[in-house]
Amino acid sequence: MRTPHSAREVALAVVLVLACRASEPAVETGELRVISLSPSATDIVVALGRRDALVGVDQYSQALAGIGDELPSLGGLFAPDLERAIELRPTLVLGVRGENQAAFFATLRARGVRVYEIDSSGSLEQVLGTYEEIGQTLGREAEARALVAQVREQLDGVSRSVAGLGRPSVALVVEREPLYVAAGGSFASALIEAAGGHNIFADLASAYPQVSLELLAERAPDVLIDSTQGQALGPEAEREARSYWSRHDFVRRVELVPPGVATLPGAQLAEGARILRARVHPELSASGAP
Repeated sequence: MRTPHSAREVALAVVLVLACRASEPAVETGELRVISLSPSATDIVVALGRRDALVGVDQYSQALAGIGDELPSLGGLFAPDLERAIELRPTLVLGVRGENQAAFFATLRARGVRVYEIDSSGSLEQVLGTYEEIGQTLGREAEARALVAQVREQLDGVSRSVAGLGRPSVALVVEREPLYVAAGGSFASALIEAAGGHNIFADLASAYPQVSLELLAERAPDVLIDSTQGQALGPEAEREARSYWSRHDFVRRVELVPPGVATLPGAQLAEGARILRARVHPELSASGAP
């Protein structure tokens, strides 16, 4: 199945969700020099207190707080600069599993570099599982367990804040043409539920399936959340999105979220749920809900 380009590239990626597997899970015993080619993995590394181990990142990771241009960029997620990567002498490379990076990873492994690949789709439980698995590769197992507990508690807090409210039906669009949505197999679906909405595609087992416009019209969500914007949100982006969706009579209310808010499987899941809550239940925004 084709992965939607917008979610994959912003990660910031539908889709970007998440069963994580270690190719060589042993903990590094010498100096740890990490290249992260996934914004979600970079976010987790920083959250686990190993920002100091990073020696290079992908261009999207540079947008994360505490990264910026302080670290070398190896380019896009699916076309990293191999020569630059070798120059940085990594002992561990974190990246997204897929055909696009397969040759890159194979070359690094042939040079004795550990590679840890993250699957780009999965449930909330699988995403939380990546915390502990990445924690193991970094020698930060206790910190990873603490992060899992913290995120669970934060998500529970968001859920409690919408207890007793109605649950508007929601469609989270991760790519427009062709149409891809967040479905029941994605962690994004769990964030929608925590935010007080009901994902109209929760019954679909895959994470980010392609669906027809006819099916979207048939299910007619109360709120359509568009996460496809490739630029900073603002009046122009909002006008464009509303103009695009106003062509369809079944669309009742359109909301936008910044790239990656609900599709980046990093350490900021609760913040993603809060932002989704503000779109699903705007009446809570003025109440100062945690």
